[in-house]
Amino acid sequence: MARRMERKSARLLALLLALIMIGSVFAYMLRGGSAEKREVIYRLDGFREYVNWTPADAVYIQYYNLSYTSKLGKDDPLASMIISDLNKLLIPAIFSRQVLEVTGGISQVMIADFGEAMPLYFVDARMSKIYFANESEIQHGNFTLKVRRPGIALVSELSPLVVGYKPLVEKAVDTVEGKYPSFGNKSYSYLSRINGGFAYAFFASGDVVRQWIRSGNESPADFFFEGYRYNFNNNSYEKVWAMHFEGNYFFGGMNESEKNFEYYKVQNFDDGLSIAIMEDKNFTRVVNARPNILTWQISFNTTENEG
Repeated sequence: MARRMERKSARLLALLLALIMIGSVFAYMLRGGSAEKREVIYRLDGFREYVNWTPADAVYIQYYNLSYTSKLGKDDPLASMIISDLNKLLIPAIFSRQVLEVTGGISQVMIADFGEAMPLYFVDARMSKIYFANESEIQHGNFTLKVRRPGIALVSELSPLVVGYKPLVEKAVDTVEGKYPSFGNKSYSYLSRINGGFAYAFFASGDVVRQWIRSGNESPADFFFEGYRYNFNNNSYEKVWAMHFEGNYFFGGMNESEKNFEYYKVQNFDDGLSIAIMEDKNFTRVVNARPNILTWQISFNTTENEG
């Protein structure tokens, strides 16, 4: 028999996400026109692959797709959320024209938080030339790190370029070269099954998810994903949740009286991954939407042998 996951856990998770998703304007995010090219050794296409260059001990990751700001217009609530939130996470010590100049503009940013004062940024500048006000250069592995005070480093030979706190950038290079475990080892197999593009995504994996998401004394999941996007065919907003459950939990259906949004679809995989899509033309209703989390409660009947 199925029962709902405890409401308290859902409220705590919602509060956590509200605190994390707090989102000045990054003037050269998207820029048209031709640009000089830079030399790139390795190239990845999107955040699902970026995790393979992310050191395994990241606490959580946030992803921003800046192309949505031009497609939807800056007054659209989803585009406004992207611009507002991202600009509060881009520190001026790196993201000012006096420090970093990207000739062709930026299309995607993924930010990995490690609990340090400065996170690790993966910045999709495509193949365009960049200018970084570095004060020195050092060799780390097979890559050249451009370094400036206070403890900032950048690797331009990668696409996306990697910039942030110097020890984290060095660790990312070690991850690229296979000398340090990757966040992708834990999460890529789940992310690869979450189809479609996203304007914004937040995800975490491992012990941090076990600590955040609780059902009584249980830690039911070790992977959590929340993503937002726009369905241009239906002119509506979508929120996607994905969780990898370690116990007998799954996303269940909803009847019309239970949901306060238009569209709901779930997919459950045999390995414990569950994906839910919630859709509505009203962005606020999508933000507040939550999937139905159920669990199988199994009981065993025993009988005594007679005679």
